[in-house]
Amino acid sequence: MKPVAIVTGGARNIGWAIVQRLAADYRVLVADLSEPQQPLPEGCDYLRTDVCDPMQVGRLLTQAEKAGPLQALVHSAAITAPARPIADIALEEWKRLVDVNLTGSFIVAQAAIAPLSRAKGSMTLLTSRAAKTGFAALNASKNGTKAHYCASKAGVISLMKSLATELAPDVRVNAVAPGPIEGEMIPRERWPEIAARVPLGRLGTAAEVAQAVHFLASPAAAFITGHVLDVNGGTLMD
Repeated sequence: MKPVAIVTGGARNIGWAIVQRLAADYRVLVADLSEPQQPLPEGCDYLRTDVCDPMQVGRLLTQAEKAGPLQALVHSAAITAPARPIADIALEEWKRLVDVNLTGSFIVAQAAIAPLSRAKGSMTLLTSRAAKTGFAALNASKNGTKAHYCASKAGVISLMKSLATELAPDVRVNAVAPGPIEGEMIPRERWPEIAARVPLGRLGTAAEVAQAVHFLASPAAAFITGHVLDVNGGTLMD
């Protein structure tokens, strides 16, 4: 029987690529507010889940444990917003991004501590290159850095390190920080312009992010915890 994995935000984009990659080795429970746009891989299930609602997240963990020991949690659920100067960001928009991206990460991670500890599993949180740079776009300017998105994703890194410290040695906790990735967050007509700013000469793919997530969840990463794995084509080297 395959071990169980949860992927939040798994219905589309990077989350969907992660589901497809993990499905070969895990029975995946896909948690998202939207239903997957494509048929789920065999053995996988979908549960509509708002990561900001502790009751819905609790139901998600209960259903996962019914399927077997929870071996991996991948928290990919997040939202973004248009770039605008910090002076023009409405407080409600700030609160919404922090609520979903950071508080949602906390709610999901907290709920998963006990089952992951019992299974000696792993937790992987999705952050962003923007968490380290303070600006979301490679051509960011004073016209807008997406400060609220950057701050929320930076908080995810600190949360990950706290979790890694507290949960060792029972649970390994890491993060993956994608850079410019092909998908809905970047209009297709801008891909060539952005690719020209990437040292590797192209945008990354969701499948490449999924490979990094799969590695961190696998036994091959058994001695890695508290680490941020950058998948950004060389746009940030630290």
